[in-house]
Amino acid sequence: MIGTFGICFVLNLHLWTEYYKSLQKQKRLTEYYELDTCEKMENRFSIDLKKGELKYFHFGIGSIIGMDEILGSKYDIEYYSMGCILRSEMECYNKLIDKHLKKKFNKSISDIQKETDFYKLTESE
Repeated sequence: MIGTFGICFVLNLHLWTEYYKSLQKQKRLTEYYELDTCEKMENRFSIDLKKGELKYFHFGIGSIIGMDEILGSKYDIEYYSMGCILRSEMECYNKLIDKHLKKKFNKSISDIQKETDFYKLTESE
């Protein structure tokens, strides 16, 4: 019984930490929904660049498998899968991200997508 309690406690602790991370990510994303013009997004990009807290907003049916890990680990950019509804002001931010990547790493978002497992799977077929 003590063992079962211990296992349940550890599992609940793990679930709580995952939930907390998700909640924090959602809170950060909410700040960007409030920015409703390209000019506001460009200003936010400048602030994020100085802080080293860049984001990339992906639009489409699903997220690109492995893109969040690659952007996070290699380029220090947080990845958000936004679904199908395109937000033009977030695309303005994404264009600035693309320019930043080309300037700093000599790569575009398209080049980075080719590094993902998803791209490797679709190319092999």
